[in-house]
Amino acid sequence: MSDPIQMIIVGMGERAAIYAREALAHPDLFQIAGVADISPERVRMAWELFSIPEERCFSSAEELAAHPKFADAVINGTMDRQHVSTSLPLLRRDYDILLKKPFAVNQEEADKLLCCVHETGRRVMVCHVLRYAPFYRRIKEIILNGEIGQIINIQMAEQVSYFHESVSYVWGKYASPALCGSGMLLSKCSHDLDVMAWLMGSTKPISISSVGSVFQFKPEMAPAAAGTHCFLDCPVERKCVYSAKRLYIEHPQRWANNIWHDCGCDGCSEADQVRILSEKNNPYSRCVYRCGLQIVDHQSVLVCFSDGATGTFSMTGGAAASERHIHITGTKGEITGTFEEQCFKISRIAPEADGGRTSQMVDVSAEQQGNAHGGGDQAIVRDFIALLTGEQVSPCCTTLDDSMVGHQLVFLAEQSRKRSGETQYI
Repeated sequence: MSDPIQMIIVGMGERAAIYAREALAHPDLFQIAGVADISPERVRMAWELFSIPEERCFSSAEELAAHPKFADAVINGTMDRQHVSTSLPLLRRDYDILLKKPFAVNQEEADKLLCCVHETGRRVMVCHVLRYAPFYRRIKEIILNGEIGQIINIQMAEQVSYFHESVSYVWGKYASPALCGSGMLLSKCSHDLDVMAWLMGSTKPISISSVGSVFQFKPEMAPAAAGTHCFLDCPVERKCVYSAKRLYIEHPQRWANNIWHDCGCDGCSEADQVRILSEKNNPYSRCVYRCGLQIVDHQSVLVCFSDGATGTFSMTGGAAASERHIHITGTKGEITGTFEEQCFKISRIAPEADGGRTSQMVDVSAEQQGNAHGGGDQAIVRDFIALLTGEQVSPCCTTLDDSMVGHQLVFLAEQSRKRSGETQYI
């Protein structure tokens, strides 16, 4: 049996930590040999968790790249706009990279990274985790088996819950391109357009158009008499679904934790949380309608493919619940389903059957087990190891070339939106 793969964490954020912790469960497959992060606290966290030698703890990706190579690969969990700048020197140091999505924030950066991959011969695998979720993986298998014939149309929609929308995309670090380097479609929905391109297989897109705007999160949509700050001057705070007190403290969900580190309040008491959010200049307790949102809160996309097939995708922020819907129409049948319900229906054309069709439910709940990504995070790590060791990878494998199409769709969709829906050609 071969020695375990040696990996280094660059950017010890939430997502990188999820991937890295698989080393604790499967030490025979890979081990964490080093860490680089601008935060000393996060370096210490990785040092303690993975017993990393102190001489292999670094304060930046640049410091790591200047050091002689001592591992096989890197898990790059930096912020979106840092992905390319941190990956290039590591590729030139002969590391392979498991890279968070989006792998670049514009086409120029994407081309630069792809060029470096081709020049160095190294491998970059992008963490398009939804490909690995049982829901989408089984749909892909059915399409590959020809069960619904040739795809005519794919309709996809993502409903972003009011909670996730406000916490991450109105108050949070993804609220402005100046903060995260991209708009809503790239930071939230690059998974979805990647899945659309992946399901279409070798049939490539040739044009795209898109429209979208800020519909809800603007001053004229605020409740009557609303103030400017949830904790300080809002007489209707108790009636508002976007009360920061309610969303962060009284009824927090998993995204609430994202802000406490940025506030310097990791693990602090509820009293301290209230105190910090009550500060006049705290960005996380401003009225959501008066944040000057710089990204859209809803957007729709139309894609035309080379064989004449079409695809549509719609993102709507502020929905009652987070849901991803899909409806694929083929020449022999259809697939319809909702990711969160952990099942989908196949309807096949059958003139001899009652109603002219047969229907079959496919339940993936046993595999997905209610996981937000359906176990895809763990499957990505296993596929990356297979890629590095020369073993057979899954049909979900997301090399940089594979992921380029979905990202290109996002970049062109944003260009189209800024030009009032003008068609962009690939």
